[in-house]
Amino acid sequence: MLQLPERVQICECWARDGLQGEEQFIPTEKKILMINRLIEAGFKRIEVTSFAHPKLIKQFADAHEVLQGIQRPEDVTFIAVVPNDKGLDRLLEFCEKGYGVQEITAIWAASEDYILASLERTFAEALPTLAEVVKRARQSGLKVIGCIGTAFGCPLAGEVPISKVIELVDWYLDKGATSIMLGDTTGEANPRQVREVFAQMKDRFPEVDFIAHFHDTRGMGLANTLAALQEGIIYHDSSLGGLGGQPATRRPKYHKGFAGNTCTEDMVVMMSEMGIETGVSVAEVIEAALLAEEICGRQLLGHVTRSGPVRHREKTPLNLGKLRNRQEIPPALFYVGNLSPAEIGQDLPQMVIREALQKSYPLPKDMTLDLSEISIFGEVSPREILVTRFHVLAKDEHKNLAQLEVLCQKANGDVFFSGKINLFFAG
Repeated sequence: MLQLPERVQICECWARDGLQGEEQFIPTEKKILMINRLIEAGFKRIEVTSFAHPKLIKQFADAHEVLQGIQRPEDVTFIAVVPNDKGLDRLLEFCEKGYGVQEITAIWAASEDYILASLERTFAEALPTLAEVVKRARQSGLKVIGCIGTAFGCPLAGEVPISKVIELVDWYLDKGATSIMLGDTTGEANPRQVREVFAQMKDRFPEVDFIAHFHDTRGMGLANTLAALQEGIIYHDSSLGGLGGQPATRRPKYHKGFAGNTCTEDMVVMMSEMGIETGVSVAEVIEAALLAEEICGRQLLGHVTRSGPVRHREKTPLNLGKLRNRQEIPPALFYVGNLSPAEIGQDLPQMVIREALQKSYPLPKDMTLDLSEISIFGEVSPREILVTRFHVLAKDEHKNLAQLEVLCQKANGDVFFSGKINLFFAG
């Protein structure tokens, strides 16, 4: 039976790879807010900014302010892209002042056509500069991710020989890189290819930590992620809402369609359902994805932001801490035909609400309900089927109560009751 990793590390790339293709400048305080939210959600690796020249990619002109403003837990690794010596000079200055990063990404590509389009230099012209960046970063105590873009194919040149990827892995390791990222820069990869490439890499370089970085351009991001998992890869990159793609510059466009990274919230849910530990809260990453949509001003490409996570009944009783503002509790069915005529005449809304909540959580015996703000519309038949859904409106920690919006509908769509309810918890 195939052995998948028990635990993985997901690097959240929204603040860098995600934003580099955005034409609008995202306010600095919004970037800081999002990075802090990602920390709270449980991410231990976060790509926070780039030291590309601000005139080239204006989105990262505030790298200084972002690095100064974010929370800094000791167990979180912050990563920045550093394309050249001047960018490294800026970063090292910030490091000396106490607000740098622990790791940098040195970006290269296996396709020379891609390098020419991005840097206007040949391999021979640009590699010495990159080598110096890697060397100086290591001398300064920074870890270095050796990124090999277009590792699975190039939008400008087509197939990329795996021999070229192997050559660049050797080159990076010789220069001091501490890990290697294989980047599917424009979504050229397929799952069979991913397995073949990573199998060869792990066979040839068994001690190297490889990072899987896929774009979802052709809808294969999660499939390729699964293929990498099947080859034992534990380091994976992603971006909230599937945001990302070619940097927003005046250079000719080579990446069209849905250009972004594999979607973080979908990846986290997939891995959670597979029993792979990510260390990330499913609920909080979905909330972060919704915040990303609010910041970007449009709906992004996450599936679970629309559908919600896969439904599972909680094992421990409902309490105030399990509820979040704006949270939707999954709908639940109630069959009136299971009741006696006498029971139907009792407080049916209370029974319906309790049973609906019990479909998601065991209910504490001392939890009480206040239904004074609901409106009841008509009666129900002896065989009525009711579907009830909830939306968390507010929480009051001092009173230990949660206010929920409730809607209970009959099978024909008519409303049986609706309004606001209060859940009171003891203690």
